[in-house]
Amino acid sequence: MIFGKTKNQFGLGIDIGTKGIKITEISKKKDKNYLQNYGELNLDVAGKQFFRYFDKNTLNPSIDNITRAIRAILSEAEIETRKAVFSLPDFATFSITFDLPPMTKKELNSAVAFEARKYIPLPLSEVVLDWQIIDNDLKGGKSKILLMAIPKILVEHYKKIASNSGLELIALEAEAIALKRALIKPNDPVSCLVEIGFQSTNVIIVENNSVKTTFSFDVAGKDLTLTLAETLNIEIAEAEALKIKNGLSLEDNNCATIIASILSLIIEKTKRVMREYQSKENKQIEQLILSGGTAKTIGIVKYFEDTFNDKEFLNIKVKIGNPFENVGYPSAIEEKIRKSIPVFAIAIGESLKKFEK
Repeated sequence: MIFGKTKNQFGLGIDIGTKGIKITEISKKKDKNYLQNYGELNLDVAGKQFFRYFDKNTLNPSIDNITRAIRAILSEAEIETRKAVFSLPDFATFSITFDLPPMTKKELNSAVAFEARKYIPLPLSEVVLDWQIIDNDLKGGKSKILLMAIPKILVEHYKKIASNSGLELIALEAEAIALKRALIKPNDPVSCLVEIGFQSTNVIIVENNSVKTTFSFDVAGKDLTLTLAETLNIEIAEAEALKIKNGLSLEDNNCATIIASILSLIIEKTKRVMREYQSKENKQIEQLILSGGTAKTIGIVKYFEDTFNDKEFLNIKVKIGNPFENVGYPSAIEEKIRKSIPVFAIAIGESLKKFEK
């Protein structure tokens, strides 16, 4: 089940990315969330091969490599919780939103399956479908539906990874839902989440604490790294370090110019998604929240602010999403947490799923 709800004393979230795996264990005490444990395993960038956790042709997960990594993190971090929620990479899932007229729940099931045939580019016999109503207050009593489809073979891969890792897989969930849960507060205005991962970028519009639309594209952190390496004629590992260390700093004009050239592509694609939503819904997006490894780039918030400083998006607020804002943790790890803020949002979002009402 993709949208399943589960309850337990501890929540274990596992974020499997193309460049690393992150795990968080969260407990809930007296309506307060606490970080019990966390761990990550990042790949060294040693070449242009970024799919050692995923098959380079099919992008299916490597069962053996991911299993070894998860077992290593669980052991090193001494995590004992065994019921886990896994995130699904955006490039492995398909999602769409559409409206349906008023009908009973039984009729909705049939209607969603019928609509799915229009949008899903695979035979329905080859995918697992799940859906939820994200807005029941449309004109004419219509409901807005968020539909998700996952290839059955991918679901089986994740079940095997969980089993081989000594875990019980209680839910698979799209990254967009986890990000919303970790970064959006109930009273937040209409928001745009921009998660710039290594392989791809997710743009997610959230209103009234519900995901309204999602869009993914493959311009992301890898493109910043590769462009730096090729333009400056340096090793990829050096380019990756330079991206984080110098970023858009004016002290390194070459680095800043190269990074800006790629970020401008990401921003333009993001603006298209935002522009379409604002036009269709006649509502203004008031905040833009950045996450993902590339969000650690020096100067990225100011660059986004400057780029969005036009008539169309004049009053938008840009910030780095902080998934630890409502999660307690020991003061002794404050510095480590501060450095990890942009990259643990998905794992924390999956951990928090366990405590949804």
